[in-house]
Amino acid sequence: MDIAELHDEENLHTQMEDRWENYGSLDGIIDTDDPFTLQGAPRFELSEKINSLLSNALNDDENLLIRQVLGMGCKQRSVKELAKMHGITQQVIQKQLVDIVNKLRHHDDSIQLWKYLNR
Repeated sequence: MDIAELHDEENLHTQMEDRWENYGSLDGIIDTDDPFTLQGAPRFELSEKINSLLSNALNDDENLLIRQVLGMGCKQRSVKELAKMHGITQQVIQKQLVDIVNKLRHHDDSIQLWKYLNR
């Protein structure tokens, strides 16, 4: 590893730390002092909206896959681990995830969730 690679890695690490410190201002989601609210909205309400989006936009297999990758309500699993569990290649899992994200991006409930977060 040469100096340039170390410099790039350090810059990436610094950028990620800055992004974490400024999380609320960058993404429109601001944590409050209350651990049960997120930008003035109860966290359980936000969870319900996300669960509703996933349930309405995705079939059961897609829903389970995205939840496992993100660790939502279950143990987080890597693409490699999921591919091995299902007996398919990592590329197939990655393709499925791209398709899932596109479905979510273009679903009507995604717009409602965005409006809810940016009210």
